[in-house]
Amino acid sequence: MYCRGETSPRAHSSSRVTRRPFVMRRAARALDRVARRCELFPSTTPLALDRLASSRHRQTRPHPHHRRACHDAPALRASARALTDDERFWFDTNGFVILRNVFSRADVRAMNDAIDACAEEGPSAERRGALRLTAKNGPLSGDGVTGRRDVAGFLGWPKGHREKFREVLSHPRLAPYLKELCGPGYRLDHNPLLIAQKPGAEGFEMHGGAMTDDGKRNWPLGYAVHDGEMRCELLAATVALTPVKEGEGGFVVVRGSHKSAFPAPKGVKAYETATEHGYSPVLDAGDVVLFSEATTHGTLAWRGDEERRTLIYRFAPATSAYGRGYAENGGWPESWTEGMTPAQLATLQPPYHPRLDRESVADDGVNVIRPAPREAFKVKFDEQVFGSKYF
Repeated sequence: MYCRGETSPRAHSSSRVTRRPFVMRRAARALDRVARRCELFPSTTPLALDRLASSRHRQTRPHPHHRRACHDAPALRASARALTDDERFWFDTNGFVILRNVFSRADVRAMNDAIDACAEEGPSAERRGALRLTAKNGPLSGDGVTGRRDVAGFLGWPKGHREKFREVLSHPRLAPYLKELCGPGYRLDHNPLLIAQKPGAEGFEMHGGAMTDDGKRNWPLGYAVHDGEMRCELLAATVALTPVKEGEGGFVVVRGSHKSAFPAPKGVKAYETATEHGYSPVLDAGDVVLFSEATTHGTLAWRGDEERRTLIYRFAPATSAYGRGYAENGGWPESWTEGMTPAQLATLQPPYHPRLDRESVADDGVNVIRPAPREAFKVKFDEQVFGSKYF
């Protein structure tokens, strides 16, 4: 006889018998989770495989609810770090990093020759009148007459002139940095520009920054660090096509301002006060400056004897967009995409998550990572519900 609430030894034995298949199923599911983790992160040591292997052989057939490895694993796989310990520290501290000698003298000469041959024929403008970027008679206004010249469209210049400009999109030296700072599937966000300053040309008042003028967080330009990973919502890459010597002007930045909790005062933006905090790096032709757009930056008036030329590209994470050039007139021009490599084309995709069959630039800057196709039942569901293969 047993009191209410007690269970007979036989009942306990029966319970153990009925629970054993459930326990084995749980062990098998845990084993599959470890296997999937190993696919996502190949460097993971599969300790649990040894611990659970003895359980798996007792499972005679897969559980009906087992899921196979995530189809987007290759696109999301952690890659080797590009930034050195020093570069990581200084980028996080200052908001920018300088990569020396990314492009050779021959590369720079080819780009400058292409500019000389094609710039007059393509879209360009000198900023005069209302288009000027500085206050009248201010410290950045130069001679007050000569404006900055902007040239676009060089990704679509004739064959033989466009190739070096396209290389910036997935250059082997740059691609790992862009991937680490923007994430897998990084994309070109803005139309790239050539910025040209003749002697006496004006600069550009300080702009960007972590905060808007009304003191709100500037989310579209955001910079953050989580679990040791840096992420820029908008990352600029400038390529110096001419040297910049000490005191000549050009790019200027306020170190550490990408972490500021307050908007830049008017005097700082106009470069009228606290100019000792402005840093203008000395650059050789072929150097590249990567900086978060959350870092307050601008351009000093040009005091050099020769024209200053620099290219500026802006990149964003796979899921983000600031500019809308990718959506205008049916997308990026055909003259841009014609003849591009698969890696270059991957950077021109519109914003969407890597798990949705997004091709992304590999670390070598040459190849692309193509994720496995989405599961057929997911595609079928989306077609049935949304009328397309993707939600």
